Amino acid sequence: MDLSFLIPSKMRRQVLAYFVANPETQVGIRELARELKAPPQAVYRELLNMEGWGFLFSSKRGNQRAFRLNRRFFLLPPIQELFRRLDEEKNRKFTIVKTYNLEKEVKRLRKIPVPPELIPGLTSKRRRPRAYAEEKSLAKLRNR
Repeated sequence: MDLSFLIPSKMRRQVLAYFVANPETQVGIRELARELKAPPQAVYRELLNMEGWGFLFSSKRGNQRAFRLNRRFFLLPPIQELFRRLDEEKNRKFTIVKTYNLEKEVKRLRKIPVPPELIPGLTSKRRRPRAYAEEKSLAKLRNR
């Protein structure tokens, strides 16, 4: 399962995942771009969007900006829960309870009787579709 149905922007998903996984981190634009292996311009655009929502705070760090998570953001708990459940879903193990022999199942299903009312439809002798016959009769009417 992926969050692409909910968050269409791949960069936004990556930035959200980074800050949810590292809530105490204060990171610069270029550092985050290196971490995500993405262009700094795209990362910067998403960081500004998230700062506008109130999800992130920014501060000066020398001559650069550093971004950190706003712990009081009202949607932070549901976002964290969403990413936690997504991680659980990715790491979920499946156990095979029963296996089927496909050839054996096909043989079994072929023995199921077909109701008589369905047989006329299955054994139709018509080779051309009905629409062809209707077109032919309309053409005769036009030629008269």
